[in-house]
Amino acid sequence: MKHLLIIAAFFSALLLTGCGKAPISEEDQILGTWVKVGSDGTGPAGTLQFTLKNGKHVLQFNCSGSPGPSWPSTAETEYKFQNGKLTFINYADPSLGFYSAESFNWTSEGQEFEVKLYQLLHYMSADYTVKYRKVN
Repeated sequence: MKHLLIIAAFFSALLLTGCGKAPISEEDQILGTWVKVGSDGTGPAGTLQFTLKNGKHVLQFNCSGSPGPSWPSTAETEYKFQNGKLTFINYADPSLGFYSAESFNWTSEGQEFEVKLYQLLHYMSADYTVKYRKVN
């Protein structure tokens, strides 16, 4: 009887230690609201929102003042974040497929990243690096 209790306790402990959280996917790692450092979060690409919507990973941000005549003032597009690279469906013309923000770089993984602004906004004049910090 004593042996059975020891064996039961051992297996219970084994089960409890094996029940951890599932690993977070890369797409889920970037979920949340990110604000451009040094700004109040308003204006074009001032705030990036990475969410789940109808089972898809969606990136939303203000892109008012876009240079294209039919480009939206607010981008809402599917994104992928794999192998440390951010890609999203080209919001200006979805038929072009996924666009890669090649300059994406974590400065503090899961908390802060840098990217060339033109790779989000597609403004030729935005050829400079901006930093985003996660706020929630």
